[in-house]
Amino acid sequence: MPSLCPIQVRYTTVVTLLVLVIVVVIGTSMDLAVHYRARDEAFLNAEKTAVWWSAQVRAGHVPHLIPASAGIDLIQVVDARGGIVTSNPQTGRAPLSAFRPEPSDSLRWRTECFPGKRCVLLVADRVSPSADSPVVYAAGAVEPSILATHDPEYAIAAAALLMSVVLGWLTWRWTGRSLSPLKQGCQLAFTASHELRNPIAGLRMHLEEALLYPDQINPRDTIQSALSTAGRLGAIVEDLLLLARLRGGEPAHHEPIDLGALVAEEVGTPSGTMPVHVQVTGDVWVHGSRIQLIRLAGNLVSNARRHAETGVTVCVTSVYDQAVVAVTDDGAGIEPADRERVFERFVRLEDGRRRDPAGSGLGLAISRDIAHAHRGTLRIEDSARGARFVLRLPMTSAIQH
Repeated sequence: MPSLCPIQVRYTTVVTLLVLVIVVVIGTSMDLAVHYRARDEAFLNAEKTAVWWSAQVRAGHVPHLIPASAGIDLIQVVDARGGIVTSNPQTGRAPLSAFRPEPSDSLRWRTECFPGKRCVLLVADRVSPSADSPVVYAAGAVEPSILATHDPEYAIAAAALLMSVVLGWLTWRWTGRSLSPLKQGCQLAFTASHELRNPIAGLRMHLEEALLYPDQINPRDTIQSALSTAGRLGAIVEDLLLLARLRGGEPAHHEPIDLGALVAEEVGTPSGTMPVHVQVTGDVWVHGSRIQLIRLAGNLVSNARRHAETGVTVCVTSVYDQAVVAVTDDGAGIEPADRERVFERFVRLEDGRRRDPAGSGLGLAISRDIAHAHRGTLRIEDSARGARFVLRLPMTSAIQH
């Protein structure tokens, strides 16, 4: 049977990759924005300090030791020969940088990295355009941690992975639910085409034989055989349409129904020589579709009649808030391993095919779908002899009627 799972896989893959790309792009943009903002703020803070001390050098107000500014731990004034004119104690005895800005571009931002240490964001400000002009260097003690580590990138990668997995899972669930009715339709179409192939092939063979051998084939027999096959095909198509309506959720008219009276009336209609005994205990009312419940009861009783040896018993009663209909025959029964399989479409056990070769194998599947459509259950339960089909439906109060 063709599967719709590849469609679900494709949708989920596309959405997951799309989410991953979007999250990575947005996360990368945010990461770059944070990095640039932190870098710019560090440089601007250092620039303010460097410009202020350049003004102090020009005015001749430079102390022997420069106090540290807020966030700026490294400040030096270096002459044209590389000698330290003044600094704060944290800078050490070596110049912070050998770089000297040009007279035409006196203020420069730089990243200086020292062996065995983290890098610093440094601002170099040339005090004047003269050749012997000193240079003021100002920097933070180290590069801000958000710029020196990959923690933001790790956080973005984790968030991208988590969001992709979550949205991928949600997409898988959503597409699964969305495609579920379509899967039922594909399964139904595949199964129907398989089951209709044999009757159509048989009908074609009989008609071709009648055309090829007109002197040997009785036209009346051919027509009767064709009508019988057409009737079987019509029954299969009707059952398939009913299954499609039930599984497609098509609404049906519901009304209060006396289930005991409905079953007694359906069973009381002569449809064979096998006797059926009906026992109704109390008032058993349900809310549902009369046509569908008649079909359900008819299917169960007809199935029991086919397999019974001497008779069928139908009991209608109530247990707590449930209406219970038990249909029991005294035939060979159904093995526990087959008790769920017989409710599948077109499944017919060997005894069923022998007793009713023209059956469609849809009756029990339809019956269970009708039970589910009425918020009930239909199961095969243990019995001393034969098969016991038990229908349970929500019961409504007789006072309401």
